[in-house]
Order: sequence, then structure tokens, then C-alpha cells
Amino acid sequence: MDEANTFGNTFEKALEYALVKHKGQYRKFSNIPYLWHPISVAKNVEQNKTSKNLELLLTAAILHDTVEDCEEVTIEEIAKIFGYKVAALVDELTSDKDQIEIMGKTEYLKQKMEKMSSYALVLKLSDRLDNIIDIAQRPKEFQEKYTKETIEIIKHLESCGRKLSETHKKLILKIKTSFFNQKLVKDVVTLEMM
Repeated sequence: MDEANTFGNTFEKALEYALVKHKGQYRKFSNIPYLWHPISVAKNVEQNKTSKNLELLLTAAILHDTVEDCEEVTIEEIAKIFGYKVAALVDELTSDKDQIEIMGKTEYLKQKMEKMSSYALVLKLSDRLDNIIDIAQRPKEFQEKYTKETIEIIKHLESCGRKLSETHKKLILKIKTSFFNQKLVKDVVTLEMM
């Protein structure tokens, strides 16, 4: 059997795994345990994506930062424990720090997200949505940098010719609306230009 899992308890197993791997990590600029972020990303996916592969997506959402942020976690380990499909999505969501150094983070993410699979883009947009949902409470410099980066990425996704699904469009609209509601964009005209 190709997959190391038969879905049913995979999501719970991913939660347990992420709890151990993210132990001692906290959200940037807060004392909130880091695990709340992947749980929120999974919640965003569940609320916005209808799919027969929902458990696959939710499992990948829970694990999406483990390779990038946790020591000694590899794609190979994710594949062994959770199966190839989960590992492939986590791999798509894992940033290449060397390429970010060369290209700059915004350009790197624009190109990466343009080429992502449809499922990976749902996960990445759900991740962005969670990261900006309360950004107005973060330090001003971080707010401005992350807001600008996200706006540039969204503009690129909407203009690069990539096919965007209804779910992608819905998540993009929620990101834009969150910026507007937090007064990070000045008016509806600015929101429409994003």
C-alpha cells in the first residue's frame, strides 16, 4: 500500500505529532503556543474547502510547518508516518531558506505560490489568512512588511494567469477583507485594487 495511513485516525495522529514537535514554540510576538496556528489553518481549510480529500488537507494543514520549524523533522519522516500524499503537500508548503536568501521572500513566495498544486495553494492561503487575522495587534513594522508582502503575492496570483478555483478566490477575498476590517488598507477602492 502506497500510503502509510488509512484515514480515520490520521488527523488525530498528526495533532499528537505536531504537539510534540512544536513543544516549546510560540507564535511570533505572543505567548500563544505555536500549535494553535496549524489548528487555525486546518479550521480555515475546513470552513472554506469542500473535498472528498478533506482529511488529507487537514492533516497537511496541521503538519505544514513541522519540516520548516522543527529540528530533525524531514519530509521522509512525514512520508513514512503519514504517507506520500501528506508529505508531498507539506513539501510544497515548506520554504527553501536558501532560495529566499537569493530571491527575497516576496518574490520567492510569488513564484512558489504561482506553481503550487491547487490543494497546496488552498493550504497556503489558509495559512496566510490565519497569519493576518490579527496582524493589527502586531508591531507596526511587522504589520507593514507582512501586509505589503501579502498584497504583492495576491496581486501576482490574480494577474499571473494561474487558474484560481472558487476556494482560492474565497480565501483571497477573506484576506483582503481582513486587511480592510483591521484598517490596514484605507478604503474599498484600495481593497478592490489589491
